[in-house]
Amino acid sequence: ALLEGGVTRIAGDKPQFIAVPTTHGTGSEVTMWATVWDKVENKKYSVSDPENYPDHAVYDHRLFETLPLHVSVASTLDALSHSLEALWNRNANPVSDHFAFESIRLILNNIDRLDENIPVNVRKELILASMYAGLSFSNTKTAAAHSISYPLTLHYGIPHGVACSLPLFPLLKINGKGMGDKLDRLFRACGIEGTDELEKKVRESVSGKVKYSLSESGVKESELDGLVGQCFTKERMANNIVELNEDHVRKILKDIVR
Repeated sequence: ALLEGGVTRIAGDKPQFIAVPTTHGTGSEVTMWATVWDKVENKKYSVSDPENYPDHAVYDHRLFETLPLHVSVASTLDALSHSLEALWNRNANPVSDHFAFESIRLILNNIDRLDENIPVNVRKELILASMYAGLSFSNTKTAAAHSISYPLTLHYGIPHGVACSLPLFPLLKINGKGMGDKLDRLFRACGIEGTDELEKKVRESVSGKVKYSLSESGVKESELDGLVGQCFTKERMANNIVELNEDHVRKILKDIVR
């Protein structure tokens, strides 16, 4: 596969590829992407190649029955991030919007039901939401929230789904002006009044289940300035519908530190 840093795909016939996800988060089973995290060098690499698309994706809710609560929450937040980032994306199109709206609706209808005993129907709807999210961002790629998340995961061990969802709410306020009628359509589809209600619902639903601020994960306010430059992954930031600068990112980090 094409790997950042100049590594190229190994030649040869591709065997049949059957993808079977075990979290309702990444949606990678319907995309051509994968990631490699180098914990020694503190770097994250993206693998991108059309041959990464599987021949079949199989979803079986029984494989999720023993998924720990904190992983269930973090992976659901990852799917929410994929969907919102697809909506405020320069590469968005009617197909990606359709899947993103449906994914967010399913997530918001079920996120408050994530608890120690998660009903089967909730799992099934979140699995479907993750798949829709994958189909959505497979059209658009991710954007600023994911870019900001990478140093948070690499340096502080914040789970990926949590790290990329924390910037969503400040970004929604920044990007809303460039989204046309999408925000109103989103709020109508989800039966919520606006951005503040969306944030309140998500925060209340995950409270006590995952650490949901930077300070809870050991990030000090004095360290934020040193993180700002690391939050800019060029390809991801370029997809954001509003061009962000360091002042934007600094404010986003300050908004989510507590």
